[in-house]
Amino acid sequence: MEHLDDILPDWLLGTLEPARRDAAARHLEGCARCRAEAARLAPAVDALGGLVPPVTPPASVLQRLMGQMEGPGRFARWAGRVAAFLDVTEARARELLESMADPGNWMPGPVEGVELMPVETGPSREGMMAAVVRLMPGARYPRHAHQGREWNLVLEGGFREDTGHEVWPGDELEKTDGSLHDFTALDGPACICVTVLDGATSFEERVDGA
Repeated sequence: MEHLDDILPDWLLGTLEPARRDAAARHLEGCARCRAEAARLAPAVDALGGLVPPVTPPASVLQRLMGQMEGPGRFARWAGRVAAFLDVTEARARELLESMADPGNWMPGPVEGVELMPVETGPSREGMMAAVVRLMPGARYPRHAHQGREWNLVLEGGFREDTGHEVWPGDELEKTDGSLHDFTALDGPACICVTVLDGATSFEERVDGA
């Protein structure tokens, strides 16, 4: 394209189709004339927003949006990852994620502020122990040694290992046989992660006075 005179308004409004938008972006990088024209038009385009009266959305829209952000459905986006992680079908992974909303599915963990929800695994994980682990902000999981391998997939919140390494939503952490660590849930939402253990763990410090 020689110049963007005919499509600059669409570029500024963000209404160009992806292929033309990308081509226009490349053109603007090398064309000072079109960049200057875009800068001249930008205030007028920005002013268009002020011509539209604000509309308060219905309460039901806000409730639906908050439900997607804070309700059980917020974990649905992880269904594919969880299915592959546990070697179960995606439909089963969705059921597991939805079941997290039932308080009756959780059991106390080894220390205060930690809860566990045992889950099933598929054929490639046969014989391994798996659970969803929930740690309240600031909760510390005691120092322990891994006698076997452990895999963790964080879905929400995060935790910091004693080394300072932080794990956030979407991160996977593998601990090898013989490794030793403790970790603390970060501030913010509760840390929720899926854990699969092939082996056992032994605590290196006292747990709940035992």
